[in-house]
Amino acid sequence: MHLIPTPRKIEIKSGFYYFEEKPEIKKEIKHSFLTDEGYRLTIDENGVLIEGGSEKGVYYGEITLKQLMHNYRGLLPYIYISDEPEFSYRGFMIDSSRHFFTVEEIKKMIDACAVFKFNKFHFHLTDDQGFRFEMKEYPLLTEIGSKRRASEFSREENDDEEYAYFYTKDELKEIVEYCHERYIEVIPEFDIPGHTTSLIAAYPEISCKGENIETKTKGGIFPDILCVGNPETEKVIHAVIDEMCEIFTDKYFHIGGDEAPKGRWVDCPKCRAKKDELGFKNFQELQGWLMNEVSDYLKSKGKTAICWNDALKGGNISSDNTMVSLWYERNNNSINWANAGNKLIVECNTPLYADYPYAVNSLEKIYKFKPKKLKGLTEVGSNSVIGIESPIWTEHVKNFKELAFMCFPRWFAVAEIAWTGGENKEYKSFLETTKFFCDILREMKIPTAPKSEWLGTPQKKFSQLLNYGKRMITPESVSEFLRIQKNEITGGDE
Repeated sequence: MHLIPTPRKIEIKSGFYYFEEKPEIKKEIKHSFLTDEGYRLTIDENGVLIEGGSEKGVYYGEITLKQLMHNYRGLLPYIYISDEPEFSYRGFMIDSSRHFFTVEEIKKMIDACAVFKFNKFHFHLTDDQGFRFEMKEYPLLTEIGSKRRASEFSREENDDEEYAYFYTKDELKEIVEYCHERYIEVIPEFDIPGHTTSLIAAYPEISCKGENIETKTKGGIFPDILCVGNPETEKVIHAVIDEMCEIFTDKYFHIGGDEAPKGRWVDCPKCRAKKDELGFKNFQELQGWLMNEVSDYLKSKGKTAICWNDALKGGNISSDNTMVSLWYERNNNSINWANAGNKLIVECNTPLYADYPYAVNSLEKIYKFKPKKLKGLTEVGSNSVIGIESPIWTEHVKNFKELAFMCFPRWFAVAEIAWTGGENKEYKSFLETTKFFCDILREMKIPTAPKSEWLGTPQKKFSQLLNYGKRMITPESVSEFLRIQKNEITGGDE
């Protein structure tokens, strides 16, 4: 029997329930017996009964039933399943800034993730290489920020044509509604104060230098970030949030906070004055203040902010209305944050980034990952981990086929540990289940990576790493890495 994620309790009994087209299903809500997402599925001589702690729980029971129907065509074994998730946050992230995906392509990814009980879609909409959200109050964010003159993300596969895409508000409403029908919440990301070249290209006055720059054509970390000492910056931030909140009606809102070099702030009289006015020792604290201000603004709109763990470097992020996403760090800021009882989402670049080659983040490495067992977590810290998320960044993912190829079947393993907590460790049987569900996704017209990729030979893995290096390692990227190591673009605050 192939099921993803693996239910907590399965009892197979003697007998089968036969049906011709669709089984008749009796559904009941049991608020007092089951958690909100919990369900019980019973198939016996009386038919099919799904009990859920809410409509959402019933829905997850139906998903399990559908998976069983793929296993047993035309009949179902007498069975009892009792199940509920370990984590309340089971997320996937798609970056549409570097490369854009159509509404229909996004829906296909949502369809696939719904099969495996994901419940959070983190939609990365703004970055240095493109602002993909239709804005009314500041229209140049769309008219200029959504365009870049070329795409130069690798040494071998560059494109000199203009790249110009954005989602209309009606399109985004359609995506949100599509997710809600599948009990998936949508979390937009508006990344600040770094990764904002596309905003500055549209409105140079919100940068420290006020100079005309272009939306970036390459990946990387860039020195121009939002000017925190300029009152106009706050107006733009609030305007974007206001218009996004009209579309994205769910609880969470991601405000970025990663990879924001402070060199421009160090040289900016307005930013220095703001730091001194607030009595901060360094510019990392100034960024923490900005994130708190934005978090408070989101709170006034009924939202909870999420930021990348980079924002913890100042030591002053407020835990009152902020959750943290852990992707990578060299110190224990995120661990200390969780150990203090603050909510943490685990999306470590190793093993959870889906844009890394299978030779780096393998199916097996993801499957055996235990989010609550990160080094340094206390019992309090472990209980502060509310879930996991797997992002795919798309500098080197140009189309839907490549997107699905990189995510599936790895997101099968993500779904497994997101629901079970990573305690069901039968990798050999999981491989058979993986093959089974790859076939199902292909029936849904969603391509998956072939077995040779995710169970590659040493030679195959070497080839993956070689191709990855050819794309990623450029003279510019090496130079940038060395500058970061020397703190030349961070104002000495890293």
